Amino acid sequence: MQKLTFINDEGKTLKLFDNPHVLFDSIEGLERIAGVNETSQAVRQDGTTLEYTSFDERPITLKFAVKGKTYEDYLAARDEALAAFNPKSVGVLYYENKGIFRTLVCKADETPDMPINGIQTWTKCEVYLTANDPMLYNQFTTSEEISTWIGGLKFPFKLPFHLKRRGEPRVNIVNSGHVETPVQIIFKGPAYNPTVRLLQTGEYIRVKRELTSDDTLYIDTTFGVNSVEIERDGVRENAFSAIDWRSDFFQLRVGDNLVEYTTENQLVPQSVEIRFRERYLGA
Repeated sequence: MQKLTFINDEGKTLKLFDNPHVLFDSIEGLERIAGVNETSQAVRQDGTTLEYTSFDERPITLKFAVKGKTYEDYLAARDEALAAFNPKSVGVLYYENKGIFRTLVCKADETPDMPINGIQTWTKCEVYLTANDPMLYNQFTTSEEISTWIGGLKFPFKLPFHLKRRGEPRVNIVNSGHVETPVQIIFKGPAYNPTVRLLQTGEYIRVKRELTSDDTLYIDTTFGVNSVEIERDGVRENAFSAIDWRSDFFQLRVGDNLVEYTTENQLVPQSVEIRFRERYLGA
C-alpha cells in the first residue's frame, strides 16, 4: 500500500493516506526521469561524441479526492490542501510502499485544481509538482565511523584488560543506491593537514590546517554546497581557502567505497565520521 505525506517548508502538512478528508487515487512520475545528453561533434565526424548525461527535472502528478462529512468540513479540507501545496513553498514528499521509504524535495507548479461542484461535499483534485533535484533519497541518513581508537580501560573492568590501540584508518562504505551520492565528513581533531581519500579513484580532500582536540572539521561534497568549515569554541568558520587545490569533492560510487583518512605529524583524531543518503532513480 502506497503511503504519501507532503510537508512544505512552512510546516503545512497533507497526509494522502489514513486521512478521512482525502481519498488517494494515483501518483505519476516516480518511475521516469528524462536523461539529457551533452554531445560534441568534430569537423567531418559522423554522428556525435557523448560527453555526459545528466537528468532533467522530475515532474510529478498527484490525483486524489477531497471530501468532508458536511459542506463546512469539505471546505476546511480544501483549505488544508491549498495551504500545503502553496507554489511559493518548497516541500518534501514522503513516500512509503511495503518497506520502501523515499523522500523527494519538490514544489507545486500551481495551486491544486479542485473545482467546487454546487453543494457537493467532495471533489476530485490534481496537483502538479516539480522536483528540481530529480533524485529520490533514502529517508534515513547512513553514518559510518572510521575507528581511530579501539579498546582501552573501562570501569568496572575485568582481567585481563587491553590497552587502547589505534584502529584501522579506513572503512568500506557500501552505497546501495542507483547513482553516486555526496558525503558529509565530520573530522574531530587533533589533526595536522587532515585528508580523506577515496582509494578506488584516488580522489581526496585535504585541508591544510592544524586542528586541536577541541576543533571539528565539517566537509560537505553536495553539488552546489561544497563547503569546508571548522568549529572552534562553538563557532563555525569558513575554511574553504585552506583546501589543497588538487582536492576533489568526491562522491560515493555505487557499490563498495574504501575511504581512508590520513593526518601528518603522527596526530590521531578522536573520530572520523562519514554520513550519506542513498539516491534512487525511482521508487
